[in-house]
Amino acid sequence: MPKAAYALLAMLAVSACATVATPSNSIDSSKAQSGPPQILPEKQATPVEVKPPIRPRLPAPISALPVGPVPGAADLDPLTFSAASFETLPDWSTTDVAAARRAFLRSCTIMQQRPIQDMLSSAVAYSGRVGDWLQACSLAQDSSIDDRTFWENSFQAWRVETKSTQIGRLTGYYEPIMTVSWAKTPVYSEPIQARPSDLIEIDLGKFDPSLRNRTIVARLDKGMVVPYYSRAQITEATAPVLAWGEPAEVLSLQVQGSGRLQFQDGLQMRAAFAAHNGHRFGSNAQELIRRGILAPGGASMDAIKTWFKSADPKVAREVLNANPRTVFFKLEPIRDPSDGPKGAQQVPLEPGGSVAIDPTYHAYGVPIFLAADAPRVTLSADATLRRLVIAQDTGGAIKGPIRGDLYWGTGPEAGLSAGRINHDVRFWVLLPRGLTPSPLTVAPPS
Repeated sequence: MPKAAYALLAMLAVSACATVATPSNSIDSSKAQSGPPQILPEKQATPVEVKPPIRPRLPAPISALPVGPVPGAADLDPLTFSAASFETLPDWSTTDVAAARRAFLRSCTIMQQRPIQDMLSSAVAYSGRVGDWLQACSLAQDSSIDDRTFWENSFQAWRVETKSTQIGRLTGYYEPIMTVSWAKTPVYSEPIQARPSDLIEIDLGKFDPSLRNRTIVARLDKGMVVPYYSRAQITEATAPVLAWGEPAEVLSLQVQGSGRLQFQDGLQMRAAFAAHNGHRFGSNAQELIRRGILAPGGASMDAIKTWFKSADPKVAREVLNANPRTVFFKLEPIRDPSDGPKGAQQVPLEPGGSVAIDPTYHAYGVPIFLAADAPRVTLSADATLRRLVIAQDTGGAIKGPIRGDLYWGTGPEAGLSAGRINHDVRFWVLLPRGLTPSPLTVAPPS
């Protein structure tokens, strides 16, 4: 490779370290503070009782085809898997699994459009090939099979761990509904902006396979690749304004990643995620605490919104700019009010049945059983939470092998539920029977 190419790659790699976004997933600073994991006692895994599939599988396992190493995986914390029977999953018999089936059917619409020999994910080997999932997708459509029987007969559960931990973190998110204006007013003074025309996203894996799944957000300045503008540098001229909202509501919209905009003329549209500016997340809650405006432990989302309503505009702008990261949107019509926003898999999210994950560890479409305990928020009506969900989304703060963000739905009630979730969590992935996790990091059943 010419020396000039090496220099460009080095420059891009340095830029990636400076601009890869790792935001918190909530205005509340408590979500940005993970704390030490609490290891919970659990039942010992038992050898799985293999049940025959209720219909014949494909003539030959698609995943039996050779699978090469995944580039860029050397810096990941490798997953280990141990087979588990459904009876050993915490509270499996009483867990509602219907929402997950509805979400899985939506994921199947994407899978069924792909070549069967494609890997389900180019970055995740354990989930096999598209063809391994098509029999389960077919059975999911059979209404004569009840939900629990469908999952138990079609899938095998695998406990997910790493060498360093078996406990991760679960948070919640939702789709807010906010009143907005077409024009700027003293109340609706914060812009909701479209993706700028000069924003570029650079996939570093195209320059070096070891940098696969690493993307930087940048712009060109006199032929040089430089980081994109921070929140304070972005103007109405930089990024087109789609609508105007209250500052705290726009900040919440950016944290959640999408929302419904209620215009004063009665029109309702969805603000869907379009891009972000690549800067790291800065906590506005921590900035208010640092300034002595809010007390430590008192910077809840409601407290922040209340403060913004009567804050001096200059001080409010300084607090907003303490978070250099901003999110850009696109307006979409809401054809079916019952549909949630589309996640990263490009299917509508299912309340209580969809989860955002780190796609460097898990493939979109994979069912995951969540056992969450030990809430890290003071007031929580959900001290324990058991859910079967489908990996259908991701987010800048969702990083790590056992990290999830549970989608709760649309509106204020969903927001209250999502705000209570900040728990220690354990993962089990469900794979179609006959598919063994790959690469071979499988732990034998204990």
